[in-house]
Amino acid sequence: MSTSSREPTGLPPVVDMASWQSTRDELLVREKAHTREGDAIAAARRRLPMVEVDGSTLVTGPVGPVPFLSLFEGRDRLVVYQHMWHDGAPHQGQCEGCTTTAWHLHDATYLNAHGVS
Repeated sequence: MSTSSREPTGLPPVVDMASWQSTRDELLVREKAHTREGDAIAAARRRLPMVEVDGSTLVTGPVGPVPFLSLFEGRDRLVVYQHMWHDGAPHQGQCEGCTTTAWHLHDATYLNAHGVS
């Protein structure tokens, strides 16, 4: 039986350390470029112009329609996250990124203490 037939399919090849390091160094250049581009996009997003919002505009909150300004609960900042939830689907069928974020935000005590609702 040949070595290639015993190798698991779908796995990368096994190479010596020098080959691995060379390939890793090439990938690191791409990763750093990706990080720099992500940072540049985030900076551009922070520089987007603002739009004034009428604080009396009604939005649907946990208790029904409320004025937008009430969502701040007296704090200076508001974080709003759009969770892509598919009604009727179990949590296993929901957006993995949204679900992970929701699990990380189960307690807003820290945010509230820093003026964020």
